[in-house]
Amino acid sequence: IHATKQQGIPSVIVLDAKTGHFISDNARTEVMQATNESSKNELLQSWLEKEAVPIEQAVLGAGGGGEGSLLYQITMFFMRRPAYMLGLYYFGRRFLKYLERLGSEDDEADVGVEEKEL
Repeated sequence: IHATKQQGIPSVIVLDAKTGHFISDNARTEVMQATNESSKNELLQSWLEKEAVPIEQAVLGAGGGGEGSLLYQITMFFMRRPAYMLGLYYFGRRFLKYLERLGSEDDEADVGVEEKEL
């Protein structure tokens, strides 16, 4: 494993603002290559002309994602280690129970304050 220092924007995707549909996951590279006003306008126009598809139908990883993406690496790390997935589940459940207790304590404290005010 080699470590690299992350600089700049690691990933950029483009979604249709009205529908939330997927347009591009290669936006970081495209933006970096758009160096002048003309190329920036052409890039925006290409995104507007591109047919947006629902996220479920999108082919992700075509533009810099895939096996090299951080999400893929994290997913595969846990898929290869099922015991870690069980540990995440266990600690996730404990954390949710902790949050429930905090919420119920806040509710009880609020009721006590209201009773004192009356």
